[in-house]
Amino acid sequence: MNPLVSVIMPVFNGEEFLAEAISSVLTQSYKRLELIVVNDGSSDGSMGIVQGQLAKAENIHCISQDNAGVSAARNHGINSCSGELIAFLDQDDRWVEYALETQVAHHCQHPDIGYTLAQQICFQEGIGEPPDWFRLQHLDVPHTGYLPGTLVAKKRLFSQIGLFDTQYPISSDADWFARAKDSQVPMSVLPETLLHRRIHAGNQSRHSKKINGELIKLLSASVKRKREER
Repeated sequence: MNPLVSVIMPVFNGEEFLAEAISSVLTQSYKRLELIVVNDGSSDGSMGIVQGQLAKAENIHCISQDNAGVSAARNHGINSCSGELIAFLDQDDRWVEYALETQVAHHCQHPDIGYTLAQQICFQEGIGEPPDWFRLQHLDVPHTGYLPGTLVAKKRLFSQIGLFDTQYPISSDADWFARAKDSQVPMSVLPETLLHRRIHAGNQSRHSKKINGELIKLLSASVKRKREER
């Protein structure tokens, strides 16, 4: 099997690190992929960077929307993609060269699973000390990435359990994982470190109070789903 993988990259004013993120997709050892860049209303030089790549590679597509947030951008990408498997990479992160090859191989070897996750390693850039929201985590130490950057999922799974819920502007990925778990979707966590996650001043995770509120809301929703299934 050599399934097409659709890589979805939401972009909002990401010119600082965007070229590196795109390069880490295009230099993957697994070549049967399409990269869908979703422009979420950028006003900086991001689209100039994307246009430069469009002129050089045939497997990059760019779609645009008014600024609606990363969850809506990911959903737009899902609804526009052609792949049997879907992967996600943020505009400020990067994959190791064999990331997709590793996860696609696992999907092919275990066709019953719905999605895979892998390990991530966080590194800091442009700031002196780790931000407060990151203090309980570790830099340069691999750990399981429960986030879209390590997720490779069957496309049909998004029809089964739904898209990313836009009522959670920051934590829609946590809600999606909760729904997948509540639906008992078979999955695998791979031991390989495949994602390098950049910690910097612009991370969405800096909005810790808002995230905590969203997490309380989505956990309540998960409890409600489980009660209704009994």
